[in-house]
Amino acid sequence: MAAWKEIVSQLKEAKTVEEKCLLIKRLGERKETNAMDSLISLLKNEENNTIKSFATDAIIKIGGKKATIKAIKLLRNPSWVTRMKAAEILGELGNRLAVLPLIRVLRSDTEPNVKEWAAIALGKIKDKRACKALVNSLRTEESWQIRMEAAIALGAIQNKQVLEDLVNAYYNDPDIRVRWAAATAQAKIDKQNSSRLVEELRNELLNVLKEEKDETILCAAAKALGEIGDVSVLNQMINTMKISKEMVRLELNVAVNKIVKKHNVKNQEELLKNNNNLIKKP
Repeated sequence: MAAWKEIVSQLKEAKTVEEKCLLIKRLGERKETNAMDSLISLLKNEENNTIKSFATDAIIKIGGKKATIKAIKLLRNPSWVTRMKAAEILGELGNRLAVLPLIRVLRSDTEPNVKEWAAIALGKIKDKRACKALVNSLRTEESWQIRMEAAIALGAIQNKQVLEDLVNAYYNDPDIRVRWAAATAQAKIDKQNSSRLVEELRNELLNVLKEEKDETILCAAAKALGEIGDVSVLNQMINTMKISKEMVRLELNVAVNKIVKKHNVKNQEELLKNNNNLIKKP
């Protein structure tokens, strides 16, 4: 029996969530393309969200056009968790075949979490066809999370035609987290005219890291600092990471890794070393 068939057979017989997750992880690590249908079936039919998450990770690791097509179909699944995971897969795979289906989700899905992940996915794919739907979400969505992710996605796509909408969100959105996202998106699109804005925003965000206690605001500040990508913020980010709760630490870690990637170095330690030891190694 082929190795992938044996693992899938064991998966069908597994009794516990832990056993199933280990087997699913093995399929992903081995990039068993022949097991794609089994993984999609788990994501579609399993009620346990942990198993859905492991199946999602395995599908992403295996990748390929088939995974994209299967995930697009799951965007219509009755389970909002499955639809959300399908959007996550499509964003990670980055195939432009997913753009129009994700736009449809962003416009019409009834679950805010799914729409939020559709916006994230569109930002990762970076196709200008998504700009109109993202701008509409930025203007009209009730959920600040969707508006924030729409702003971030617009910054990733870097279409100068949306600058006016981002400026409007920066000055008028009722939620400070959305305003931060709109400002960082502006800076990414219009680098020449945004240095003063970036400096003011960076200083504001650093003060938030020092003084704020609300976890969602701290997470949004971390996300914005990661988008700005300024190495001078690392010291405070690291200090905040040491004393924060898990959700904030995770968001700060993602932001730090973005800064590392922007500066084309291997890791955080190398980045700090290359910047004249501005920040002590944590």
